[in-house]
Amino acid sequence: MRRTLFLPLLFLSSVLLLFVAFLFIECPAKKKEAPPAARTAVSQKPNEPDVEPRQGQDAARLQKTETPVKKAAVIIDDLGYSLEAARSLCSLKKPVTAAILPFAPASFETARFAHECGLEIMLHLPLESLFQNPEKAAEGMISAGMTGEEVRRDILACLERVPWSKGVNNHTGSKITEDAGMMPEILSVLKEKGLYFIDSRTSKDTVAFEAARRMGVRAASRQVFLDQDLDEAAIKEKLEELFRLAGEKGRAVGICHTKKETLKALGKYLGLADRYGVKLVFASEIVE
Repeated sequence: MRRTLFLPLLFLSSVLLLFVAFLFIECPAKKKEAPPAARTAVSQKPNEPDVEPRQGQDAARLQKTETPVKKAAVIIDDLGYSLEAARSLCSLKKPVTAAILPFAPASFETARFAHECGLEIMLHLPLESLFQNPEKAAEGMISAGMTGEEVRRDILACLERVPWSKGVNNHTGSKITEDAGMMPEILSVLKEKGLYFIDSRTSKDTVAFEAARRMGVRAASRQVFLDQDLDEAAIKEKLEELFRLAGEKGRAVGICHTKKETLKALGKYLGLADRYGVKLVFASEIVE
C-alpha cells in the first residue's frame, strides 16, 4: 500500500519541480525602472531651465546690465623732429596717440616707426594763429583767405607726409578755428578721407568742434593741457585732473608735447588711470 502511494507522489513532485524550473527560465526578473519623475530629470540637460522664460519682462530680467567704460585719450603733439620721441612713446607700452607735424625733418620716418610699434597716428595740421609771424609760418600751414581748392591741396600734401593717419588735430590755429567760413573747408576734406578731428582748443572762441559735429565729422575737444608747467608734480596733477574728468564725464582728452620732462612724467604716472577707474584709449575711441 505504501509503495503504491509513494510512486504517484514521486511522479507528481517531479512534474511540479519541472514546472517551477520552466517558469524561471521563460520569465526572468524584470529590471527596476526609475519612476516617471526620475526619468524626466535624467533626460533634462544639466543647465536647462525647467521652463523657458517668457518674452518681455522675464527675458529682459535675464539680460546683464553693462556699465559704460570711462575713457581718457592722451595725445602727444609736435612729433617729427627726430625718432627719439617716438621711441620714448613706444617704450611706454600704452595706447597714446602720436600727433606728427607734416613737414618736420623726420615726419615720414616717425609715422612709419610709430605705426610699426602700434601707436595711433594723427596729422598735427598747422593752422594760422591770431598771433602768427608770417616769417615763421610752418610749411603746409592753412591760412585765412585760402580757397577751398588750396585748402584741399595742402591738406592732402600733409597727409602724404604723415601716412597711416587716423585723424587730425590743429597745431596753433586760433585764427582759423574761430573762422566759421574756413573750418568747413578743412572739415570737408577730413570727411572725404574718413578722418576724425580733435579740436586742440588753442582759442576759447573756437567754433571747430561745433562745425565738425554739424558736418557729421567724428570729433572731440581737448579738456586738459598736461604740460604747460614742466614740473613733474604739476604734470602728475594735470594727469589726475584728466582722469577725474573722464570719470565724471565718461571721456576726456589731454594734450601734451615731446619735452623730455613730459615723456618722463608720462612713463611714471599714466598708470594712475587705473586708480580712477579710467581706461586709456587712442583718440579714435574718444571721438563721436
